[in-house]
Amino acid sequence: MLTVFFAAVYYLVFLFLIDLIFSNTLSVLTDILAVVCWVVAFLVSVGLAEYTVKRIKEKYKEK
Repeated sequence: MLTVFFAAVYYLVFLFLIDLIFSNTLSVLTDILAVVCWVVAFLVSVGLAEYTVKRIKEKYKEK
């Protein structure tokens, strides 16, 4: 459950940044590039969430 939370937070941050970059474009190429960035952002956010949860578990397991 914690992984899903972190993945959602990371994904929303990435979507905000992608929206800032591709906000005023009128080209089909940039629209396609934005969709590709969404997919990459999803994959990266899942990876970051897994890494974050792993690090949290390691940190609090020691104590």
